[in-house]
Amino acid sequence: MNKDVVIEELRRVAVSLNTNRLSRSTFVKHGNLSSAAIESAFGSLNEAIKAAGLTPYPQGGMPKEECRRAERVSGPLVASRAAGVSDGELLDDLMRVAKELGRRPSGNQLTAKGKYGRDVYVKRWGSVAKAYQVAVNKAP
Repeated sequence: MNKDVVIEELRRVAVSLNTNRLSRSTFVKHGNLSSAAIESAFGSLNEAIKAAGLTPYPQGGMPKEECRRAERVSGPLVASRAAGVSDGELLDDLMRVAKELGRRPSGNQLTAKGKYGRDVYVKRWGSVAKAYQVAVNKAP
């Protein structure tokens, strides 16, 4: 395997995911080359990642603390940052997720699929179920 092809593919995947780090599982999921092909060209995935100008994860993958931080930073809007979001925007997003699921979403589903985290709804209405009831009553 040509090293330039490997480097180009690693960079393509990193750019498409807006990151400078790739794990083996992420690359296998989004890339068009096998990890075996990369290892045959570079000896290891981390060596290929370094050659592509990216930052490798330490052995064992992403540290749990960094993984949690990445989830918090890139995840749904949390209550402390949602002060400027109107009730209407929150309820519209809640109904969008409900329509996607075909039923009222759980707090975890709302956090995973919505623009805003479960805590935003709990802080405003006391629970996701109560927010959903308000949204249903508001719907035309």
